Amino acid sequence: MGVYHLMGLGLSPGAVTGPISYLAHRYQRGNKEDLEFFARSGEADQKPEEKGDIQGIVIFTTKEVLEGSDTQYDLYYVENPSGRVPRNPKQDLYLPMQTKLKELLKKDWSNIRGKEHKRKEGDIFWCEVDLRNTELTYDRIIKVVATLDNPGKRGKEVWINLTGGNNVINFALQLAATLSSAIARLYYVQAINEDAEKCVRFTAENDYWVDLPVIPLVLSPLIEAVIKIVDNQELHYTDIYSRLRDRGSQWELLGQVPDAEEFNQRYLLPMWKPGIIQTVKKNVYTVGSQWKLIQEYKEKFEEAKNTGLNIDDLAKDAKEQWINKEEINLS
Repeated sequence: MGVYHLMGLGLSPGAVTGPISYLAHRYQRGNKEDLEFFARSGEADQKPEEKGDIQGIVIFTTKEVLEGSDTQYDLYYVENPSGRVPRNPKQDLYLPMQTKLKELLKKDWSNIRGKEHKRKEGDIFWCEVDLRNTELTYDRIIKVVATLDNPGKRGKEVWINLTGGNNVINFALQLAATLSSAIARLYYVQAINEDAEKCVRFTAENDYWVDLPVIPLVLSPLIEAVIKIVDNQELHYTDIYSRLRDRGSQWELLGQVPDAEEFNQRYLLPMWKPGIIQTVKKNVYTVGSQWKLIQEYKEKFEEAKNTGLNIDDLAKDAKEQWINKEEINLS
């Protein structure tokens, strides 16, 4: 099983090609540290030297980047050797950049497709998003994540790169990681200076790759029980406590809480602070605005999963004209 990388793309191809070059470098070198770097990737029975093999890249960007625009300022890139910032002359970059990006990607992607190069083609999915519309961007990103997290199956391994694009894209990617619990790795890469930012391959091995924690939203059974009790109701904390106490298995969730007052202090107030529940008057709670917001975003993921589509199906769906698939010959 190969890895799918989800990435934002702005006007710098290096945000996409740079991390692929870094991964290819470590994949080919394969020393002890490199094997440890890829150790969490792949299935248990997969050969250690083939963990991290890239199957597909999903790029989220704008219509202007995808289709081209004559209103853009002069764009350029620097084709550098891996690990260095060269004095090479700048090379013009024209929109749309798909052709050049595919050409640049192929050079390194061909070195991270199994030691025996069994994977002959790589899949690129181009996804149009709106840099000013968080809801639409998240909606499209979560649809992609859901198609890769196949219902009833193992699903694909997904890594998310938070380097390219703008804050809207990267916020939506990170939110998808939190709410879906379907992301194996979250990372970004950093350039040492402005010259390095224009390079298409990684410019220094040290301090280049930064792993970020993937923190899925997992609620405790007690919090879930409280939310169900106060849903569409306004209840005093003593009533919430009594209803939990009167329901066998839910009473066990309270552990050693001897009375309603301690229950309020230990559990309800910590839920109130982040807005999971809110007060309508003193000591009377109902479902909070933050929980409603979480549910709104979380339900989009569940709806997308319920379609049962895989990512190839999504790209073929006539209703979803914002996503298109291309194959790169890696041989």
